[in-house]
Amino acid sequence: MSVSSRIKHVVVMMFENRSFDSMLGFLYEDTHNKSPLGHPFEGLTGTESNPDANGKAVPVSKIDKNDPYAYRMPKKDPGEGFTNTNFQLFGAASPPYPKGIEKNKGFVRDFADPLTNETDETDKKYLQAGEKFELAENQYKSEHYEEWYKKASPKNEHNYVPPFGPILPSDIMQIYTPETLPVLSGLAKGYAVCDHWYCSAPTETLPNRAFTHMGTSEGYLYDEKKSYRSKSIFKHLNDHGKSWGIFGNNGRPYTIPFCEDLDGIMTSHGSTYKDENTKDENESGSVIQHLSPNPTPVIQNAKWGSFDDFKTILQQGNGLPEYTFLEPVWGSKGNSQHPNYNVAAGEQYLYDIYQALRDSSYWEDTLLIITYDEHGGCYDHITPPEGATSPPAKSKAFGFDFDRFGIRVPTLLISPWIEAGTVYRTSGNVPLDHTSILATIHELFGTTYLTDRDKNAPHVLDVLTLDKVRTDNPIEGVVVPQDNPALKDMDHASQIQHMHAAALTNKYNRETGESKETPSFKTEDEANQYIKDMHDRFYGDYYKRD
Repeated sequence: MSVSSRIKHVVVMMFENRSFDSMLGFLYEDTHNKSPLGHPFEGLTGTESNPDANGKAVPVSKIDKNDPYAYRMPKKDPGEGFTNTNFQLFGAASPPYPKGIEKNKGFVRDFADPLTNETDETDKKYLQAGEKFELAENQYKSEHYEEWYKKASPKNEHNYVPPFGPILPSDIMQIYTPETLPVLSGLAKGYAVCDHWYCSAPTETLPNRAFTHMGTSEGYLYDEKKSYRSKSIFKHLNDHGKSWGIFGNNGRPYTIPFCEDLDGIMTSHGSTYKDENTKDENESGSVIQHLSPNPTPVIQNAKWGSFDDFKTILQQGNGLPEYTFLEPVWGSKGNSQHPNYNVAAGEQYLYDIYQALRDSSYWEDTLLIITYDEHGGCYDHITPPEGATSPPAKSKAFGFDFDRFGIRVPTLLISPWIEAGTVYRTSGNVPLDHTSILATIHELFGTTYLTDRDKNAPHVLDVLTLDKVRTDNPIEGVVVPQDNPALKDMDHASQIQHMHAAALTNKYNRETGESKETPSFKTEDEANQYIKDMHDRFYGDYYKRD
């Protein structure tokens, strides 16, 4: 049976900011890093370490599920930008890297004193008494170290996540175990885990999500660009007569305003409609639709809404798109698993996604991909490979031409056509990264590539090795973990919520020609209300249209 006859749908869920080791490093520790199929697994041995500010080795350690902060590790948000990532990997922001500094040895020092953030007064009250977080003289025995360490990266005004305490530099070396993450680990063992899947760029969230959707970040290495003009996979599928869907975030997914080329496809419930006499193009060539006296909604192969809407499609069997992208609920009250938000909530979300799909009529012909956008400053012991294909796009700020991948992230491939215990790697020389999602779509649905990056990326369809569909459920009976109910998040609007709001403001300005500025939100509810008002103005809810 051909792959195209087996798989008719691809569903992707992308969580936030976790490295492979931090979530799955001990997955096969009990079998000496080999799966039941005999596949080698690039996991931890327990001997890995990083030096602290005084050169003392800080070993990896296992998170105890009974620790009151177990599902909030690390207890503060690590640095994750381009300079942070390069310092974590090479002890420097960019070449020439200091001699004598071993690769992947900068995680503890950057967590203690991150390049992008100065420790502020709120952080200080949580710091463990007696721990020294200031830059030490001649630390790590390199004359170049202090020079590179103080080479700060662009500061994002909304990147603050209130910490929990007490905080230790060693928190960044704490690793989740199969016992602490039974859903993620159970699915990784029960289907396929990719132990060499890298995020597309060695930096933070939005550039990596842009690579996932477009095969490029347009040369951006930081989150300062909140929406992108390049052609998205959603518009591309639309052009090829293929269906797609975007679901999540309580019915208001950030991915929709993130992809500016969806302006010409999606319409609001009573706001923006197609009018052949009143349309023009923005600089990217995307059609801007204007209000019409007699509006006619334009919907071309697209569905969007909440996770509940996605589940309804599955339950009713009424048109799962060929490609579906899922989002978490953003913010401290959500389930994105962004450090230091509730990881257990993400376990529940993953369980719900899997069970909804498995219980549906689409189970046998769907490939579910679970991944994370980037490592988020969390420890990983593998140095990302070089040799990545440029989109092409070169960073104006750093001169980086995207020829090196980012740090490994947890990625699972789930289908009843996959043998349990599979550790999946590509058979070619190019490793898996987020543009492998695009390559898989191209291979499956016959679409052309978007950039040179996804043109050269390997697809994952050869993971489907079974001749007969499986009927077992490898996580049957699993109890989803719960966070400590005594822990309360300090009320704040998260970085993602600020960025989501800014993308909607960009949409507003494209529509109106104005120069509206995004408000500065003091609370999560303020941010959510702005997002709700702006999203409903432009897009409404596909499932609540007249």
